[in-house]
Amino acid sequence: MRRLCSSIVGLGLLAAPALAQQRELSPERKADTAALREIAKATPSLPGQIVDVKVNRELIGPSAVAADKNGNIYALHRPSEAKPAQDGDPIMVFDAKGNFLRSFGKDMYTIPHGIKVDPAGNVWTIDSSTSMVLKFSSEGKKLMEVDVGGIPDPKRAFCGATDVAFAKNGNFFISDGYCNSRVIEYAADGKKLKEWGARGTGPGQFMNVHGIAMADDGTLYVADRENGRVQWFDQSGKYLGEKKFGGQLFSVAAAADGVYVGTQPRDAEFATDPFLFKFDPRSGKILGKVDMPAHQLSLGPNGQLYPGTRRRGVQIFQPK
Repeated sequence: MRRLCSSIVGLGLLAAPALAQQRELSPERKADTAALREIAKATPSLPGQIVDVKVNRELIGPSAVAADKNGNIYALHRPSEAKPAQDGDPIMVFDAKGNFLRSFGKDMYTIPHGIKVDPAGNVWTIDSSTSMVLKFSSEGKKLMEVDVGGIPDPKRAFCGATDVAFAKNGNFFISDGYCNSRVIEYAADGKKLKEWGARGTGPGQFMNVHGIAMADDGTLYVADRENGRVQWFDQSGKYLGEKKFGGQLFSVAAAADGVYVGTQPRDAEFATDPFLFKFDPRSGKILGKVDMPAHQLSLGPNGQLYPGTRRRGVQIFQPK
C-alpha cells in the first residue's frame, strides 16, 4: 500500500515553482499563449450553465471528477498530513446533490491524478507518481491493479501515467505522459498489448500526454499538454488529425456532438484565466467556450461535463 506523501501532494508545494518558471516565457511561448487568448476572445460562450455542487465533505485540490449512470459523483483529491481532510481517503463519493455516500483508497496513492467510471460502473484511478492504475467496484473493492512501469526518473514527483479511456471491446488505453510520451493499450484483464508515441512536436509525438478520451466511433483523442493541442488516432495508433489551441491543453472529453478540451494560458496560474472549448473534429470549427478550469474531463450520464478543477468543491457544466 502506498502512503500519501505530504511533501509533494499539496498543490501549492509543487505547482507554484513550476508555474513561476512557466511565466518566464520564451518569445515562441509568449506568441503561443497570445494565440490561445485570441482564440478565446473570438469564441462565443457555449449555451449552458456552470453548476456548483455543494458537497458536504471538504475536498483538498480535487484533481479529477467523474460520475456514474445514476449521477453519483466520484472525486479524486489530495489530502495529506499537511492538508488533512475529514475522512482522509483520496476517493470521495457523493450523490448528485452533494451528499456524502462513502470514501475509499486510503494509503494507496502518492499523487492521485485521474479518475474515470467505465461503462460497467467500475471506478478507475491513476497515480502520476507511481504510475499505478487501480480499478475498483463502485463500492470501493479493488478489482485490478496495473503497474504501468517504465518510470525514467523515480525521484521525480510527477513521472507517471495520467488518464484512462475505455474501448467497447473491454480493452483500455492509458496515457503515460509526465516523463514518457506514449499511449499504451491493455486487454480487459490488464495484459499489455502495445504502445505507441514518442517525445516531440510532430504528428503522433507528445510533450506530456496529459489526458485521453475515446469517442463512440472508436477514435482516441489525446491531450498533448505542452504542445497546446489535441491529436486523434485510430486504436492502432494511426494519426488521424489534430487541433492546435496554444497555451497548455490539459484535458479532453469526446461527446456525441463534439470534442471538449481544457486549456490554460502559460503565463497564468492554473484555474486563473482558463478556457474550456468545444470543437468539431471533422471541420476543425470551434463551437464555443466556457470560462472554467479543467485539469481532467469526464462526461456524465446526460452529457454533463465533470472537470477536475483543483478547487475546494465540485463544478459541473450542463450544456443546453
